[in-house]
Amino acid sequence: MEDAKKSTSRLVLESLSIPFYKLYSSAERTWSYKGLDLVVNPGIFHPGWFVTSKMLLEKLEETDLKGKAFLELGCGTGVQACRAAQLGAFSFASDITHTACNNVTVNAQRNNLDVIVIHSDIFEEMSPEFSFDYIFVNPPFIPNYPEQESDFAFFCGEQFEYYQYLFEKLHKFLNPDGELIMALARSCEVKYILEIADYYGFDSQRLGETKKWAETNFLFRFSFSSEEP
Repeated sequence: MEDAKKSTSRLVLESLSIPFYKLYSSAERTWSYKGLDLVVNPGIFHPGWFVTSKMLLEKLEETDLKGKAFLELGCGTGVQACRAAQLGAFSFASDITHTACNNVTVNAQRNNLDVIVIHSDIFEEMSPEFSFDYIFVNPPFIPNYPEQESDFAFFCGEQFEYYQYLFEKLHKFLNPDGELIMALARSCEVKYILEIADYYGFDSQRLGETKKWAETNFLFRFSFSSEEP
């Protein structure tokens, strides 16, 4: 009961922090990472603001991406896709918003990197010809429905429809030995999200956790289930 209260409190705190973040993100920002010179357009998720972005970048740095097909799903600025391209990956970035797609296109160009940008609601508009060795995602996890473009970075639907669709379609786009790397906060329904993944045939492994202020964040690996059907 106490854990449930703490989780609810953290989720409320997260929800209350969104208006302050949106105010901060209403102006164009710049950000540098590993030699990348990045622009963060107004309304775009700032990778320097959130612990989960740092965790994904740290995992990316320790992954051998040379010659691998890499997708940053829900790309925002495209920092992961740009860094993957620097490290020798065949790099892709996708997002539901045109604003984010334009942002990663600008960042790839200003850093002279080849990144294929796809405007898509998760996998909805993605060609079935695409398949990936690695998919990195910093997903939305607040159970509300987005009402404006900037909400897509935070709201996953009241019934967690984002995760239902993601794991239902993932088998079409992840290579047999591929991995989906996802950052999640304790304040979201982690257990339920893992149950969704399991239902659609994916094993999960917690790779690490980072605590900051009142929140604990986790990094998970998802891969095809090793169990026989």
